[in-house]
Amino acid sequence: MGEVRPAMVLFEGGDRNLAWQPRRDLLASDRFAREFVLEVAEDGRSQLRFGDDVLGQAPTPGVPFEALYRVGNGAAGNVGAEAIAHLVQPLGLPAGGILRVRNPLPAAGGLEPEGLEAVRQYAPQAFRRQERAVTEADYAEVAQRHPEVQKAAATFRWTGSWYTVFVSVDRKGGRPVDAAFERELLGHLERFRMAGYDLEIDGPRFVPVDLALEVCVAAGHFRSGVKAALLEAFSTRELPTGPAFFHPDRFSFGDPLYLSQVYRQALAVPGVASVEVRRFRRFGKTPARELEEGVLATGRLEVIRLDNDPSRPEFGRLELTMKGGL
Repeated sequence: MGEVRPAMVLFEGGDRNLAWQPRRDLLASDRFAREFVLEVAEDGRSQLRFGDDVLGQAPTPGVPFEALYRVGNGAAGNVGAEAIAHLVQPLGLPAGGILRVRNPLPAAGGLEPEGLEAVRQYAPQAFRRQERAVTEADYAEVAQRHPEVQKAAATFRWTGSWYTVFVSVDRKGGRPVDAAFERELLGHLERFRMAGYDLEIDGPRFVPVDLALEVCVAAGHFRSGVKAALLEAFSTRELPTGPAFFHPDRFSFGDPLYLSQVYRQALAVPGVASVEVRRFRRFGKTPARELEEGVLATGRLEVIRLDNDPSRPEFGRLELTMKGGL
């Protein structure tokens, strides 16, 4: 519950362009930040705390605020499926256009307010969380606190006059580490980094896989159907049963690709009687006994990739030879 934020925003003078956002504290807020802290007393009453033009901007005296917020009713709000059947219509609004009200799925996530005893028990643990980055492992750990980072690795390099910390980031969903994301992540890391160290954000070093399978199709199955199922199973897509084999979130820094994983995935496809891996190596590289040793190893900053895009073979290739079947 330590990351809970109030669902609230303030508009200075009712102006929607002058929005103030809630924060846990104002220790990282600069003097221009329109931010505030919502403090709840033991009796349930709340008050707002603003900055002092040093840590957070101070509001203009006499200017009113318009508050837009959402409240809940704790665990009682976790109603079951099909429990909601009525809508309370505000006075003065037309009631037309609504044919039915229902909730096909049960509600979840409602929690009771944290009591003082829970605060006494868990508050000391909050101070054990590292809030500064000193070592390479520290920089990787705080980078992974960003909600879009699947995994990170940091490397210190002497650049001639000072040290630069290169943070390599594997972004969730295979999204690119573009200029906009680099700026966002640099802002996230700024409060943790050591003075005198520069920061640079890098993407992964991808290892394109060159994979060739010879498949024997079981009797009574069409080769074209089994091939389509194999292409889907070894794709990069999110399938109804979960992420496909080469989905970007299945592999990250340093994760090897084992030959046994390929066999298991291929044999799990309906209609596959047997399979033989004919090529298993880095794309465009001389084989380094990957097929004989049963593993395609990666370095600490490398990530396995096989997109099987004919227009981008440098991001991996899958070749299927189908035999038997119909």
